[in-house]
Amino acid sequence: MSGKRVAWFALLAALLAGNAEAEEANCAGDPNALGVSRTLEVDPTGGPRFGTYQYPSSLDLGPGEVVLTFDDGPHPKTTETVLDALDKHCVKATFFEVGKWAEAHPELTKEAADRGHTIGNHSYSHPRNLGRLSLEKAKADIDRGFTALNAASGGRGAPFFRYPGLNNSTALNDYLATRNAAIVSCDIGTDDWMRIGAEQIKKRTLARLEQHGKGIILFHDTEPATAKALPDILDELKKRGYRIVHIVPKPPETQPAASAAHDAASQN
Repeated sequence: MSGKRVAWFALLAALLAGNAEAEEANCAGDPNALGVSRTLEVDPTGGPRFGTYQYPSSLDLGPGEVVLTFDDGPHPKTTETVLDALDKHCVKATFFEVGKWAEAHPELTKEAADRGHTIGNHSYSHPRNLGRLSLEKAKADIDRGFTALNAASGGRGAPFFRYPGLNNSTALNDYLATRNAAIVSCDIGTDDWMRIGAEQIKKRTLARLEQHGKGIILFHDTEPATAKALPDILDELKKRGYRIVHIVPKPPETQPAASAAHDAASQN
């Protein structure tokens, strides 16, 4: 194992330990805080796919277990509000960020990572459908996303990928498998991207979760209505007995990263 990989594992372990201690201190004695029920290590080797919205199976979750995810950020007007709401309940989420926005607002990506959240890749440029690009352009966009997010987070980007618009393709699924990047879809959509109001987001999220009983929930931290709805949603999850699961990568032998040639090209 390379020295760089050993250092990455050591950094991840230290961050998880530090965040767990901070979480325990911040929420100790608070009966209204959700907290994190458990941390689930996800092995990205071979590009597994999770989320029954698209795929046959999802993460290994028990009844009442929920994984919170947020797409399309970071956004200077809403992401920090979302982070604060999560902090209030001492819960951790996965942020599938867009590389170009992480480059524009690296302080927000770093802030999310510093607060103990997982940073996943939502492509670099967020094309409406990656599969409609040429295969080489789509690969380059994915790779550049990993590179940008690792840079903004201080090397803490996870080997997790979510397709923009959930529009996947067989060729890109195969490519992500060679990169040992897990593909994370969802089990429960909230429709917040449709610009509905906060109360509608809350009602749809809770109704669909009651129907499924568990699962990966997809929000967008770029939506003001989501930021407004989130505190009430978290309060309701606590009242209804749901438990938060935080997903982190199981250290694989090979982390996904852009090729050296692409890295060099992106710097020119």
